[in-house]
Amino acid sequence: LGEAAAKAEDDELVVLVFRYINSYLRATLNAKSVRTAYNVLNHYRQLVEAMLRAGHSRHAVAAVEHMKYYGHVSYDMKLPFVTETVAYDIGTLCEVAHDLGLAEEKEILATFLELDRETARRSQETALKGVRKAQAKLAAYYITADQRETARVIFHDMEHDPPERLNSIREELERVETKDFWEIIDRGRNFEYMPPEQKAAMRRFFTWFEGAESTASPKSPPAQEG
Repeated sequence: LGEAAAKAEDDELVVLVFRYINSYLRATLNAKSVRTAYNVLNHYRQLVEAMLRAGHSRHAVAAVEHMKYYGHVSYDMKLPFVTETVAYDIGTLCEVAHDLGLAEEKEILATFLELDRETARRSQETALKGVRKAQAKLAAYYITADQRETARVIFHDMEHDPPERLNSIREELERVETKDFWEIIDRGRNFEYMPPEQKAAMRRFFTWFEGAESTASPKSPPAQEG
């Protein structure tokens, strides 16, 4: 319905569709139904991606702001998997915007970098790490796309994170070897998977941080920054 409304240039209906999706997402969070929120976010991302591809970027940018908001809500409700799902979905939308050459890419990226919230509470560390992993994965994508300056934007957002967090993030990303999740799911993919070229770029990204030396044994040595 949302895609049809956009195709018909019916802005009021597009806004109404997003209001319904936002309401569904709010209801799932209030019920703490993580699996349902995960599925709603999948459809949300698909609709926003369709908006980007159809040239309705302003609606897409507004929707990304809503996604960030619900990412913060889920964080405050201590639903880290939902927060992490929002992070990977917005990261995917950044990639789509870049692939399409959209001017709104910078705005979507800026919103993405507002998703993480620093915390001193160990109970919230999982959510923060999940967001940071999604951001590191996106930085690796930008490096492979020869967009080092954009990757640097992500680096500067992360550069004051504790070294132990950066080490842990890198090691967890290095251990992911398969793109397929071990169950049949709608998304059909592992959030953290990166193809070999992107994983090599991820290792390179982490060489930019002092103290982010991995104790894992990567298949190939990290490239030196040129």
